[in-house]
Amino acid sequence: MNPKPKRIGMKNQLKRFRLPLLIFMLFWAAGVLTLYFLETDKSFKYLILVSIGVKQGVSTSDFVGFYQLLWPIMFELLILGFLLSVLLEFYSYNPEARSLKLAKSKKNHSVILGYNHLGERIVDYLRENKQPYVVVEILQERADDMIFAGEPVIVGDHTEEIVLKSAGVHKCKEVFCVTTKLRNALIAASKIRKINSECNLYMRVFNEHFRQNLDAEPYNAYTFSISNWAMDSVKKWSENMKGKALILGQDTLVQRILTYFGESLKKEIIAIHPEIEPDLYSEYPNVLVLQENAKYLESLEDLCGMEEISQVYICWNNEELFSDAIILTMELKKKYPEKEIFVRIFDEELAELAKGIGATTFSTSAYAFKMLQKEVELNSGVFQDK
Repeated sequence: MNPKPKRIGMKNQLKRFRLPLLIFMLFWAAGVLTLYFLETDKSFKYLILVSIGVKQGVSTSDFVGFYQLLWPIMFELLILGFLLSVLLEFYSYNPEARSLKLAKSKKNHSVILGYNHLGERIVDYLRENKQPYVVVEILQERADDMIFAGEPVIVGDHTEEIVLKSAGVHKCKEVFCVTTKLRNALIAASKIRKINSECNLYMRVFNEHFRQNLDAEPYNAYTFSISNWAMDSVKKWSENMKGKALILGQDTLVQRILTYFGESLKKEIIAIHPEIEPDLYSEYPNVLVLQENAKYLESLEDLCGMEEISQVYICWNNEELFSDAIILTMELKKKYPEKEIFVRIFDEELAELAKGIGATTFSTSAYAFKMLQKEVELNSGVFQDK
């Protein structure tokens, strides 16, 4: 910890103990003044030593006895309490401070902005291959395990310049901005280039218009969309599709699938999700959008004719719904074994379970990471030489 934070910490502790310390000093001053009048033949040095309990007063006054009984108690409670609180703040075990200190020590490293599914895969690879890195994550709960494991993590907003500097952006070799929030990505890109105009910048951006702008000066970023990469598999799976397709979910991947089916494939498709926007696909007569919550087979059968469905894409990207996705896959395969089921799973163990019951699994972050490895510069921490 550098001197400036120590001074700030000391000031905060003094503010917290200001009133008790003032009361204690007034009590001590009153004691010295009273002793001065009670023991007039003694030196001032002697009175000070009596007031702090080093010497025993000669006076038999009740006040002196009371004072010398109360003074050490107040001293222990206030002064020693204050000193202990300062020592605990500066020198006690603080995993967040340790992670921050470790992050600030890195150089020629990779900086990952956002610890989501893709960010986690990048970090896992860097860790396994002993490559230096720093993670910046705004949500404390996402970073807790890494912090307590002693990883170089900063909990903070990566749109703030001070946070980026703490992550060592000014001395890093590359930045992976994998946040799904476009506004945050744009602000981060601007501040990254202000701090470091030379590092390689890899940015996850769905919007094609913004990707074109970020690829150019002054950003010179490499932009990518993991949902765009995932579409390579979807296009391959849907080539020989017979009948209708059913899509469950609502995110950028679902948006790309529906647009592809509506504009290029011209096959009938039904999309179901409580938050999906029907107006976005009103121009495609072959796309039916239902704002419904359908997590179970009974709900799907009530909403659409399952006999006409030949392919089902379960695209939920919320980890809390992965177990529901497995249950639904089991129900579909049991009752409609001829249907092709494609389920989006990020958990490798659940993915193996889904494969075991005849479903095709895909994880956009796993596939995206492999694609990203093909595009990074040779000096990148995630470059895979094969």
